[in-house]
Amino acid sequence: ARPNAALRAANQRCVVARANAPRRARRVSVRAMSVSEPPAASAAAESASSTDQFDWHKAWYPVSPVDFLDPAVPNKLKLLGRSMVAWRGADGAWAVASDSCPHRMAPLSLGYLDEQSRLTCRYHGWAFETDGKAAAIPMSVDDAAAKTACASPRSCAETFPAKAEAGVLWVWPTSGADAWLEASATPVATALAEQGELTGEWGMVELPVGYAPALENQFDPSHAEWLHARYDADTGSLSKSENVPFSPMTEFAVRQGSMNGSGFVVDHGGYNEGNKTISAERVFTAPCSSRSEYVDADGARYLSAAILYAPTEPGRCLMFTKFQAHQRTAVQGAGRKKITTADRLNSLVTTPIDLLFRWYMQTQTSRPELVRVGMNHGVYGNAAYTLGDQDIQAMHGVEVAMEVVDKDWKSSYYLPTPADAGVAGFRNWMDKHAGGGVRWAEGVEDDASKVKPLVEQLDRYDRHTRHCRHCRECLAELGELEAKLVNVANVACGAGLALGMVGGILGQEAPAVVSLCVAGLATGAAEKTRDMQQEFKTSVKRRGDPIPKSGEAKAYGTRASCGDFERDTVRLPTAHGKTADGAGDASRP
Repeated sequence: ARPNAALRAANQRCVVARANAPRRARRVSVRAMSVSEPPAASAAAESASSTDQFDWHKAWYPVSPVDFLDPAVPNKLKLLGRSMVAWRGADGAWAVASDSCPHRMAPLSLGYLDEQSRLTCRYHGWAFETDGKAAAIPMSVDDAAAKTACASPRSCAETFPAKAEAGVLWVWPTSGADAWLEASATPVATALAEQGELTGEWGMVELPVGYAPALENQFDPSHAEWLHARYDADTGSLSKSENVPFSPMTEFAVRQGSMNGSGFVVDHGGYNEGNKTISAERVFTAPCSSRSEYVDADGARYLSAAILYAPTEPGRCLMFTKFQAHQRTAVQGAGRKKITTADRLNSLVTTPIDLLFRWYMQTQTSRPELVRVGMNHGVYGNAAYTLGDQDIQAMHGVEVAMEVVDKDWKSSYYLPTPADAGVAGFRNWMDKHAGGGVRWAEGVEDDASKVKPLVEQLDRYDRHTRHCRHCRECLAELGELEAKLVNVANVACGAGLALGMVGGILGQEAPAVVSLCVAGLATGAAEKTRDMQQEFKTSVKRRGDPIPKSGEAKAYGTRASCGDFERDTVRLPTAHGKTADGAGDASRP
């Protein structure tokens, strides 16, 4: 049984009140000192709450933006190493179950939804309701046998508490009646934000790195001043003319008394000449949410950012992003690509072709509403992947190095500056309140090597496309368009040859020339569609050196004035193809 709405509301208010209470405590600044160990004052402040432990299996986790899920089919998920499947029932609510049929343990995600929206196993046709109860066992000898089998607890699929809220599907990774009661009394992380939910759509990628390095990266905003800056393509050095000069951080601290099993709060200042007067509060709500509020020197809201994480399996982690700019300067770029005369002349030819292509994709495809969004994700939003590639290669390097040295972070990291306080704060929380690391589902071992080939690090299909119905639809339509163009090219080429021979006799070569021109244009267009399909699959180039050079990769990105948040969120794919703040192209750095 589930508690009624009034009870759930009362419990939620109590949880929200408890979560917000510690945030009124004063903060302790960390100056130029080593932060590998917390300051004595902070250590004393946290000692009283050292027994307050976070339970990895009793929390809400985001598993997908709702708009990324296909309501017509089962959607495969993974959380804490456990394979799951999500589907939308006849009542419109989403359900989540273990991706294993109780009959022979075949993946339920391979199945389909029957006419009653029941999850049906493709192996032997067993069907399940949203509560996991078996509704049909086709090979039963008669109705009585089927009824007996369906009534057995052993015929039930294991289900988990799940709900759609704030545009995200959330899952509580423990099953059973007690889990439903506890989950119903616990708000999702986004509901705890004092400033409320942000507008716009969520972006989501699955990073090929683990939970710890992904969270560390988020608590290290100053890395954007180098990793995501513009570099000279010839010399490989930092471009002074296209980047705002950095400014050393002097304030970065875990707020005293805020760290407990539910998370912690950090306060920090700016880190470049464009944002050095900005101050920020980052609230980490365990295990998944980092909500940031930037204010300017006058205390006015400057930028809001929401980032969610969910460990899918050892060495992989989901990242959701959304941000909202309150002042235009919050998303002004540090540098812009120079437009040359050659670029303008080229646009005179490419613009009409691009308009024709957009017309086709938006009017002649089977599901243009999905294709439009997919094009914004995979083709027109290409810079997001380039910036993500930079992060992934750095985070992967950290993860592999930590695996090789086989030491804890305090022995491996040297953190001498205030800018390092966020990383130290997160690591201290993990050690004190979360058992030192993710607690995976039963039977899942974190013993595989974290080393991944560069091609896997640069992969885009597993990072985003396979999770997003918009991008899968767009990729399929581009494949069909390529096939049509190849057919046109083949027919036109054959016709051109035939017309050429006849025209040579009759002295009429013009039809052959036109036909061969059509063949050439169709061949070029087919090549262009192949390039577009590549954007959905990998950052590895189709031509020349497959791995982008350092200067080439960084030429796509620009640093925004608040660094890492805007860099990660403003361009990440969102459910409706807008920039993450919903403001359109004008908000791009």
